[in-house]
Amino acid sequence: MILLPIILTLTCVQSPEQMSDELKASFLIGARVASHQRATPIVNQVVFVPNEATYLNEISKWSTEGQWPVLFDSEPRASQFIRKFKPKRILRAKAVEGSTESVAVQCRKAVASALGASDGDSSLRNALSKQGKQPLGAVITNEQDSARTAAVALAAAYGQPIKFIGKFGSGNTVLNAQETNSLIKRIDSALTETGYAYGELGDDIDAITMCMSLPSRCEFTSARENPIAISDVIGRHKDGTRFAWAGWIFGSKSDAAYMAMCSLFLDRTQYWFCNTYQNSGSWQMYGLGNIESMLPKVGLQGEVIDGTLRGLQEADIGGVTADVMFMNSKGNADFFDMKHLRSSPAWIPILDTPSALMMIHSWSLKNPAERLTVGGTWLSRGIYAYVGSSHEPMLNAFVPPTEMMRRLMSGFPFLVAARWHDGQNIFAKPWRVNTIGDPLMLCPPKDFILRKTVEPSPSDAYSDVMLEVKQVMERVKTEPSDVHFAQAMQLTTLIGADEITYGLWNAALEQNVVGALSAKRALPALFRLEHVEAFIWAYRIILNPNRLEKDMLWHLCSLKTATPIDILMKNVRTPFACDDITLIAPRVLNSHGSQGVLQLITEALKKANGRNKRELERMRKNYGG
Repeated sequence: MILLPIILTLTCVQSPEQMSDELKASFLIGARVASHQRATPIVNQVVFVPNEATYLNEISKWSTEGQWPVLFDSEPRASQFIRKFKPKRILRAKAVEGSTESVAVQCRKAVASALGASDGDSSLRNALSKQGKQPLGAVITNEQDSARTAAVALAAAYGQPIKFIGKFGSGNTVLNAQETNSLIKRIDSALTETGYAYGELGDDIDAITMCMSLPSRCEFTSARENPIAISDVIGRHKDGTRFAWAGWIFGSKSDAAYMAMCSLFLDRTQYWFCNTYQNSGSWQMYGLGNIESMLPKVGLQGEVIDGTLRGLQEADIGGVTADVMFMNSKGNADFFDMKHLRSSPAWIPILDTPSALMMIHSWSLKNPAERLTVGGTWLSRGIYAYVGSSHEPMLNAFVPPTEMMRRLMSGFPFLVAARWHDGQNIFAKPWRVNTIGDPLMLCPPKDFILRKTVEPSPSDAYSDVMLEVKQVMERVKTEPSDVHFAQAMQLTTLIGADEITYGLWNAALEQNVVGALSAKRALPALFRLEHVEAFIWAYRIILNPNRLEKDMLWHLCSLKTATPIDILMKNVRTPFACDDITLIAPRVLNSHGSQGVLQLITEALKKANGRNKRELERMRKNYGG
């Protein structure tokens, strides 16, 4: 598909000769990524690795002849990815011993090797020079930071310099102006060391990926008001002029690798929209406009759900399988408003497959590393690219969904499309929208790139996961037990075979060997298949259900009147008990009277604070307490 016709038909912008430099650079970076991906085949396999040394070794095997996803065997991310990617082969790499060299040297060597460098040569510049290529961006990480796994993958995949800097804080803090300037200086020094031009848009380096823990907010002397988003400072000069777009990845080794692999290897053809805004005033501009009718014209599918809380809950029974999600709401870091009702992060959809997200909402990314916040919950669900606010941004700080879609269909990278260009909007200056993920990731029309897929080659360096599946299936036949069925279900879930997992669950029941281990392994598949009775049966016998398992219980079963009320009463979720109790209070009133409701409220108040405490106290008065 040719880029220019899409630009002219979908974006309705000026002719290329009249485009601003920033707009030209937006098109150019997307076109360069698309061209690179068209020329780089995907090997139709997923390789699981047991440790970082093996991960680096596997990445080093990439080449211009083929690249493939490399993941740590960590749930639920591994099976989420498999269910979407659907590889022909799922392999395990044999463990590689760690090197005595520094982490930085090991990472640089892996990247250079993937780009065709000679043995022992860790110079990415030499490798790119041999291919006659320029970098697509730069990646910056820290040697002690676990997110360096994403840095290696993105540097190797795109041909980007990988640079190492010191720590600059993390968590729910704000980087002060002096620390922010120090960060900018260090990034500037790192980019200077690459030898590539980076000082303005349209040169060699127009994208920076920060793969390390950072505060989500900072103070910046050129901002009109502080604090602002950390990722909107990176890629700017001290005067606030943008010279690159930034993305930010953080988290564990397995989660960071997952975010990189999703960006690099997954198609994005299924869209999901949840609009809670009224169809009037400035809110209307941030609704869906003509998006629903536009998608089929570019070969994409879309689902629009009702913007009420009930609509969100019903859409999430069994989980969501969207590639790109758009949601707008009002609220704070610990709640979001649907039409007519307020809700907690506990009701954010469970993702069956990976997804990217644009969330028009205040404060969702104030502290994205905190799993009980709106942004933190989305990320814990498996979001791998996220546009959201770290502070009160004002509505028009966001690019409207219709404009965002036009840009995406024109070939803009996802995170680039979410930024206003200089002169378009007062919030094009350093402001409060954070961009998490790979800044080079595209969400184009169907068949825009048409990446070549090649078949995997046999190798003694791997074991086949399907052989493991066959072995454990044989074992449950000859030695049925809770442990063996749990091992079998773990593998069938990993390869995305939920129906087989369900069959194993039934077989374990028939042979009377079901226990806490097999129940726990069966639970996610039972949730996705929407087998409510089997799910409840399994849930009752697992020990100490974790947060995700409790969320699955409520998302799958709470709207079903056949669900025994006692299991919901025993599993009210903290710290957002008010929302769960509100949902089940009418049924509790019928079965246990007002005292039953008051008992739930009293118990929840022992650990309540903030909004949750206020709502519970109001409910207590309503029920005569």
